[in-house]
Amino acid sequence: MMVNAVRRPLTEKAGALRRQGFVPAVLYGGRVASLHVSILEKDLVNLLNQVTRSTPVEVEVDGKDTYHVFLKEIQVHPITQQFLHLDLYVADPDRPLTMNVPVRIKGTARGIKDGGILEVVHSYIPVQSVPEKMPARMEVDVSDLDIGDSILIKNLPWAEGVVPQLPLDDAAVTVAARRALEVEAPPAAEAAEAVPVEGAAEETPTGGDQASA
Repeated sequence: MMVNAVRRPLTEKAGALRRQGFVPAVLYGGRVASLHVSILEKDLVNLLNQVTRSTPVEVEVDGKDTYHVFLKEIQVHPITQQFLHLDLYVADPDRPLTMNVPVRIKGTARGIKDGGILEVVHSYIPVQSVPEKMPARMEVDVSDLDIGDSILIKNLPWAEGVVPQLPLDDAAVTVAARRALEVEAPPAAEAAEAVPVEGAAEETPTGGDQASA
């Protein structure tokens, strides 16, 4: 995926840029100096409809310089939902990264017709690879799963050089019996304490070139 950007002077107010339909952004990384740019909001919306946080994205600045980046942080106004700012991490092409790759479910499990429930054990899988091999998502076809069946981390279609950072025998998805889930469900008070904070786990470069999320 590619998106166009233009350099912007720091003297240009962010509010004025937004009124003109642009989103201010900054590119940064271990091998590049911070570069302040702006991106058309409509181009950003189109990009976000097609990529995930682990999708390598090309940013062409002023029609000549191309940077290979990952979407690191997207700031959105809490009320208007207008894009406020974008952080783009320029990855070292030779250094492996560890990122959270989203799991996308394909198909309908056979066991659901028999009263089972599809349980996605890992919505994201931490994965290590060099930037160009980082998968945008892990597609998991659950069509053949009956009640009691699981797809393990090791059963997913891992490309060479792409290494999951979870135990290989962990289940990625499973089809559980509804009665078993009802029996094993924790009390409401305990369940509330166990809910993870959404977005708490972010992608982190391996080895020190770490951009804040």
